Amino acid sequence: MRDLHQTLAWAIVLGNGLAGGWALAAHRVARLRHRALWAVTGLAQVLLLAQAWAGAAIAVDEGIDVDAFHLFYGAAALLSAGVAWGYRRQLADRVHLLYGGVGLWIMGLGIRAMVLG
Repeated sequence: MRDLHQTLAWAIVLGNGLAGGWALAAHRVARLRHRALWAVTGLAQVLLLAQAWAGAAIAVDEGIDVDAFHLFYGAAALLSAGVAWGYRRQLADRVHLLYGGVGLWIMGLGIRAMVLG
């Protein structure tokens, strides 16, 4: 289960970094606006749920006390994805900027959570 948690962490960091950079570029370059952008973005953000599930399973099964900041960064990433989804219609004219920023933000939160272990 720890290997899954580690693999998901890297998938979240790389996936959200890719999706965030792509979305920011798509804001400027219209030909980069493809359905695939939203598929990558959705997958990268849905992986957060799997990551949280795997982390909770590890903590319960092994009876470990998880660092509070590690939990905080994970919860902040989940909330960020939810907030972005909630504002997508209100910011429809800037949706690429919204998801670009959120993707890079989640990438940073993931890196920080991995550093804290």
